[in-house]
Amino acid sequence: MSQAAASRRRAGPSKGDLREAAILRVARRIFSERPYESVTIDDLARSAGISRTSFYFYFPTKPAVLTALMTQLSDDFAASHVWFDSDGPAPDRLREQLHTAALLWRENAGLLNCSAAAATSNDELRGLLAKAKARYDSRAAEKIARDQAAGSATTAIAANRLAEMVSALRDSRYSRLAHATDDEVQQAVDDLLVAIQRLVYDPV
Repeated sequence: MSQAAASRRRAGPSKGDLREAAILRVARRIFSERPYESVTIDDLARSAGISRTSFYFYFPTKPAVLTALMTQLSDDFAASHVWFDSDGPAPDRLREQLHTAALLWRENAGLLNCSAAAATSNDELRGLLAKAKARYDSRAAEKIARDQAAGSATTAIAANRLAEMVSALRDSRYSRLAHATDDEVQQAVDDLLVAIQRLVYDPV
């Protein structure tokens, strides 16, 4: 490692990095607590302890902040997709994936609702959400196709359509978890586990 690189590594995050992280941190809280339309850039800047002018140095618009937050959350969801790397029904891996995603969904329900509202009028955010859904559906379809080829999954429905059904089941069940108790989260996971296993493996 060069001396300059070593110096940068020792220096840690820059002041700009810390300020951007502060904006995102307060924005996550505000978007989770309030409807998207009621949040202003002045709200975000004031809560982050900076001026409106300074805010624009980091983010050009309110949707840009929300897009950055949703990019982080999308990556968190993608990191939970352990079932997609398994072979066959693998119910334990599916349960792990469903439970982690359910907790993420509950914790970020307000942010997810804000992003859905904002996406109707923002192309960048709408594209990000579409890309995240396509990534999930693609990985699910690849796993199902492998299992169909191995003889463990049903071949009565094409893998890509099964993947879309799995996605719809998940989204429908998780959309009601905003204020769910731990027991209710667990019930949602149990319901989805049974439904997905029966749908894909016909039955196991």
